[in-house]
Amino acid sequence: MTARAVALAVAAGLALADASIVTLALPDILRDLDTTIEGVAAVIGLYTLVIAVALLPLERLASRSSVRGVGAGGFALLALASGACALANSLPVLLVARGAQALGGAAGLATAFELLGGARGRGRGLWVWTAVFATAVGPAIGGALTQAFSWRAIFVFQVPIGAAGVAAVLAGPGRAPGAVTVPELSEDAPRFAWRPAAALGLVSASLSAVLFLLVLLLVAGWNVSPLGAAGAVTIIPVAALAGARIGGGGQTRAVAGCGLVGGGVLALAWLPTASLWWTVIPQLLAGVGMGLALTALGGQLLPERTPRDAARLLTLRYAGIAAILTIAAPVAAHELDAATLTAREQGVALVLDASLPPLDKVKLAPALLKGVQSDQPRIGLRRAIAAQRGRFQGSDLVTYDKLGRRADDTLVTAVGKAFRSSFLIAGAAGFLGALLLFAGVRLAVLATAGALAIGVPLAYAGLHRAIAPKPPAILDPCSAHRAAPNAGGLGGLLQRQALALLDQTACRLGSSREELVLALADEADAKRFQREHGVNPRTLGGVLQTLLGG
Repeated sequence: MTARAVALAVAAGLALADASIVTLALPDILRDLDTTIEGVAAVIGLYTLVIAVALLPLERLASRSSVRGVGAGGFALLALASGACALANSLPVLLVARGAQALGGAAGLATAFELLGGARGRGRGLWVWTAVFATAVGPAIGGALTQAFSWRAIFVFQVPIGAAGVAAVLAGPGRAPGAVTVPELSEDAPRFAWRPAAALGLVSASLSAVLFLLVLLLVAGWNVSPLGAAGAVTIIPVAALAGARIGGGGQTRAVAGCGLVGGGVLALAWLPTASLWWTVIPQLLAGVGMGLALTALGGQLLPERTPRDAARLLTLRYAGIAAILTIAAPVAAHELDAATLTAREQGVALVLDASLPPLDKVKLAPALLKGVQSDQPRIGLRRAIAAQRGRFQGSDLVTYDKLGRRADDTLVTAVGKAFRSSFLIAGAAGFLGALLLFAGVRLAVLATAGALAIGVPLAYAGLHRAIAPKPPAILDPCSAHRAAPNAGGLGGLLQRQALALLDQTACRLGSSREELVLALADEADAKRFQREHGVNPRTLGGVLQTLLGG
């Protein structure tokens, strides 16, 4: 194992792992560049799409012209474009630089298999490590860099590695010893077939959900630090190493691996509470499945004997990732927007039903929930809770702290639900990949893998139903019979009158009383209320707002 080979493997691994490394930067990019979930998904999706489109043409160019020229030029472009990404101050500039970065990475990857001698010997092992495990260790690198410095440090980190790739390509012969000698094709050697090819794309798509969606859920939804999220998802590469060492026939390993990936992703759709411990078992399943499926599909069920073979397999993987991001990111963005609004209304319900001074709490409800934004909702809520805490003392402070905890639980539950549809789509992709290869697999293996792949998501769904925090119901103001908050005297009478007026007004306007409170307190909510119900409640006059303490 020469220093040149290691440098080449690291540079190629960087190009492969880029999408998973940058995933840890997405929440900060979301905030710093003032974009959306679709926008940050494009930061990953564009990179994967360009690689999927460019790999095969660049491999052909290298084989017909100069492997060294294409490889060195590719890693040089990767380094230069990484520097441009680090300096980008807007999403369009970042996306242009990402496209150039992906083109350079594709050129480097198109030549790395041949330069490493990936068809046989030590070069084969180094290529398998690079192609399979580099992606899984990416989040740990991205999380550490983001935590220690900023999201821009991720791209700065890639500049010297790309430069090292250039030096490694130019330092030796254009072809690694033995790389041009293709192993003889035996009778049982794998041929390219559409079923394993489709399965490779599907399981790669499913795996991307573990990295992209889970990291967004942890960092943006649960407010876990980038380093904490990176530490959590290091379970995947460790489990992948274990899965790769499990023996067996290629088809059996591929079916079991795809099923385990699908089961792990599905379990993430029903995390019972906002604890990193709940993510361990799903990640173990997905990681072991990754090690099984990718090593079985690449080399056992699909040929990987030549640079063209390697480029074709990587193209399938990146096409699957690009496709799932195109589908899942808009779904997650829409669901998160809807979930944030629902969580704000549920938070208002908690405040209105709390035993707090009546003239304070209708003002408190929008003050707490106004800071809840869809890009980082939990951070906004926690800041608002801390800002309002000084208004209360004694028993009211105890009630307020309990209210804050329930509001936080309600928000976390809503955010988890927002990602559920995307996890279900990605999990289904893994299972579909398994079904494509189902025929001829040993029953015992199917029973074991199936029990885990199906049993774990079912167990998580049951646990979610049993122990997940129950959000407050948004009742129909026209027919709801509510228990009045525990408040006596004149204050209690005023509170009951205000809440009854809220119900009557909301019933007449066709909304919930929680939605009406938000609209009364915030101009943006009032405009949304007007679009949906045809009236701006902030123009209804002073009687309502006087009774509400406004």
